[in-house]
Amino acid sequence: MRLLAPAVGIIIALSLVCIPSIAAAQRLPVERSMKHNTTQHGFAKVQDLTRMGKRAQRFEVRAGDCGWDDGWSDCDNDRERSELYVKKDWRAGTDQWIAFSMYLPADFKTSTRVRTTVGQVKMKGGPTGFAGGFPSEPGVFQMEMLGNRYFLRVHVLSGPFENVRNDIKDYNLASISELRGKWTDFVVRVNTKGAQPTLEVFRNGTRVALHNYTQNYAPKAYYFKYGIYRSFVSKHRGPMPTQVVYIDEVRMGRSYDKVAVEKQRRAVD
Repeated sequence: MRLLAPAVGIIIALSLVCIPSIAAAQRLPVERSMKHNTTQHGFAKVQDLTRMGKRAQRFEVRAGDCGWDDGWSDCDNDRERSELYVKKDWRAGTDQWIAFSMYLPADFKTSTRVRTTVGQVKMKGGPTGFAGGFPSEPGVFQMEMLGNRYFLRVHVLSGPFENVRNDIKDYNLASISELRGKWTDFVVRVNTKGAQPTLEVFRNGTRVALHNYTQNYAPKAYYFKYGIYRSFVSKHRGPMPTQVVYIDEVRMGRSYDKVAVEKQRRAVD
């Protein structure tokens, strides 16, 4: 088992991911998860609804929207998604902040049996195991929707590096009903630095979750993904509802002030 002495720190503040409403020097490199998942409705840059600037990102997943990549198939593993992967990772021992703004349409629907992930931090070269009988590479956390809840799901890992046990700890962030029809700003601090690492989530400037992060495994790096991802969709007992989510003002930085949307000047296209 490869372990790391009490974790290190990470603060990420995501800078608008490769969309024109941010200065070129701040753009983050991204690509769509699953090379063979390129439905036209799955991802678009739109001008009709933005948090700030001229364009935002629109994600849509319909029942059956699964893709595949080298060595992995969502279609064979009970998943559906339209996600972006930020190709700017960071190492343990830093303090990183991540920020993004999210808009749910007024008619947005969830499942009461299947979780929808909108935002997650994963590990490269981290521990592996199994979930629901499928191979699993558990991450640091997922920000998930289930029924009327949007919550932070932290992975609390233990055991052998190649067959890790994955317990979870949930923290409520908001109700889905209060997120519909408006922009909501989120900031996440992934602090794995020092004697007491922590994960924190802020909603519209107020801290709504604090977790003492005791992850001692040593991944090669951490990275951020966002969009729509839903796993074990067969548990819904029928086709999943079509889901549309708008994301804007994705930032990565060294402090809350560097990433929080209310602290930034309006982006120039």
